[in-house]
Amino acid sequence: MPVADRGVQAGAEFESIVEEAFRKAGWRVRRHPAAGDMRADLVVDDGANKYVVEVKSASEGRRDRLIPLLSQAILQAQAFARQFPESAAPLAVVAARRVPASVVDHIKQFAERHAPDVAVGVIDAEGLRSFAGPGLEELDSKPSRRIARRVAQPQHLPDLFSDLNQWMLKILLGQDLPELLISVPREPIRNASQLAGAANVSVMSASRLVNQLANEGFLNEHDEKLQIVRADELLERWVSASRKMSREVSVRWIVKKDEKQFLASVAHYAAESKAEDSPKSKARSGRILKRQPRLCVGLYAAADALGLGFVRGVPPLLYLERLEFDVLQELGLSVEDSDRRSDVYIRVPSNKEAIFRAAVLRDGLPISDVLQVWLDASTHPSRGREQADEIRRRVLKPLFGNRP
Repeated sequence: MPVADRGVQAGAEFESIVEEAFRKAGWRVRRHPAAGDMRADLVVDDGANKYVVEVKSASEGRRDRLIPLLSQAILQAQAFARQFPESAAPLAVVAARRVPASVVDHIKQFAERHAPDVAVGVIDAEGLRSFAGPGLEELDSKPSRRIARRVAQPQHLPDLFSDLNQWMLKILLGQDLPELLISVPREPIRNASQLAGAANVSVMSASRLVNQLANEGFLNEHDEKLQIVRADELLERWVSASRKMSREVSVRWIVKKDEKQFLASVAHYAAESKAEDSPKSKARSGRILKRQPRLCVGLYAAADALGLGFVRGVPPLLYLERLEFDVLQELGLSVEDSDRRSDVYIRVPSNKEAIFRAAVLRDGLPISDVLQVWLDASTHPSRGREQADEIRRRVLKPLFGNRP
């Protein structure tokens, strides 16, 4: 795993540790709340105290590594607290695999001297929890070697939200969603072998996912078919895993178009690609043709096409399997002058199979499925949470409201 990826994964693990500490102490926790164009890691509330939480992590627990991160967390927590519509105090938390007691003391002294109105916390992968602020002392704990393995070796943990796992999760969750909103095989799935057949993946891949879901309590093993339970928690974890940005390119029109004309170009490209990929077309050509990259409309434009959108004024997002300039030109797009205001955003996804296999067609236009739109909106800074909440209220809440 690349160093950058390990850093992202470790940061997410530390954020989860902070969340778990507050939940165990009886606090209410909200993940990634938005205020304006900003988003915090957590908002926690015990009835008497409410904090906006920013968590920063370093690979080493040295003071010269953690103090700059603490300063950044303090500034971000303060800025978010000023925009947040509710009255909340800032809480800056820093983390590392191991933080010596002397560094903890230095961090608290630094905060007391330079930001006395900001609560602070220090955690590590060995179980250390040390906080300073009203109502936070109950979260303190001493190191325990049991927790160290959880963060110190994240590369050994199976990836619940790998590309193919996301595709299989969409199949399991999509059985109860309308066909117009997600394209998945519609059949009872009773075991890993049937899931593998429906998803067109290996039995080993499906078995690993089923076992992991069962081990983490997300699967009802006593039902006649594979049934997801605790879906709210699973979806929130999926959102957190989706925060890692895919490759995104800003492009502009070659000849100015409106969004309706652009969507027509996408539908025309999809129709031509489908025709070229047909067995008859391949037989007539007498040679192996390079498959055109798959594409589909995403985010707010997709929400509009699914009848669930209300966010306006954001350039459309197009998922493209791989970046090819011939394809951009066919769609009337160019990367030249892309430093100016974007007309369209092109995103090359890391979860290609989950994106394109589950996409739906509306009048020939390929559109991201409703779960993907919800995931993308949940992490988008431009009114994304509002759009995600609308989709959850109209589509996902009825689906999961009566489940454990």
